[in-house]
Amino acid sequence: MFILYYGENSFLIQEKLAKIKEAYRNKFKSGLNFFKFDLEENCGDLKPSLESRSMFGEKKLIFLRGVLSVPESQWTEVGEILGAVGGLDKSEDVILVAYDFTTAPTSSTPSAGLRGTLKKRLEFFNAKGKVSEFRNYDKPMLIDWCLKKAAGENIKIARGDLAYLINGLGCDTHRVWNEIAKLARYGQGAIAKADIDRLVVFDVVSSNFKVTDALMAKNAPLALKSLEDQWAKNEEPILVLGAIVWQFRILLKLAGGFSTALGAGKFTSAGEAAKKFKLNPWVVKKSSSALRNFSLSELKNIYHDLADIDLAVKTGERDGREALTDFVYNFLKA
Repeated sequence: MFILYYGENSFLIQEKLAKIKEAYRNKFKSGLNFFKFDLEENCGDLKPSLESRSMFGEKKLIFLRGVLSVPESQWTEVGEILGAVGGLDKSEDVILVAYDFTTAPTSSTPSAGLRGTLKKRLEFFNAKGKVSEFRNYDKPMLIDWCLKKAAGENIKIARGDLAYLINGLGCDTHRVWNEIAKLARYGQGAIAKADIDRLVVFDVVSSNFKVTDALMAKNAPLALKSLEDQWAKNEEPILVLGAIVWQFRILLKLAGGFSTALGAGKFTSAGEAAKKFKLNPWVVKKSSSALRNFSLSELKNIYHDLADIDLAVKTGERDGREALTDFVYNFLKA
């Protein structure tokens, strides 16, 4: 039996492999007939592993990584081995699972030669067995997938909080789910937004936070360009707005506490403020450096404006893109 899993969503592929291996080991206890080969390292024992008689009459399970990405010279040898073992594609005694974290050939694939190579190898496996591609999810699909998986594992997280998490991390399935698992352990199965703010370090280059970083620096050209980039990528306005609201809420909290900025002198370190407000110390440190750009009254006005925009967008009174673009223009003119 031949199976090929490929695509850029390595998390889903690895999850599939784990399930196959678990089911195999539950049925065949010895573990002596499971083999794993990485073509980037070697495949010298691949042929004898395929041809030898299995021990204890068990089926063989063979994982073979790199079938789409290895050089042509190496693939030639592997292809000959797989093609030479008679009846392997129809065998009930051997399960060969090939996989590769490579995408299908498209017009954007760098060269015609590479497109041809990928196409030829995919045709080879299509002729022999089952082929499945695993693509990265866009945001709506990732949200739905995470909610379904979370429900299956008795993890509770609100859709809005999940969208907020993905907004900060991006659509990396592996990274998002790892953070969900970490948060669930911390919250004993329940994930709250306060826990996300406290425990998750959002990527400073996350596209939505490029907008907030530019706003905090009062960099007009960069803020407008970053916002336009988001619209060009069909980003959801509510997610951009969420990132901006999150950042200015933190600034407003910190504004009353840092002696170096806006006066009260209650905290002497970022760590102390992080503990007080239940935020990640890295977030506090990053945000505190922006406080010098704002007065307390400015921050209050900005936050009130954002609250008005949030309500108007959610009730359908204003278009999200238009409202946010106007906000950035007015913010930078103030």
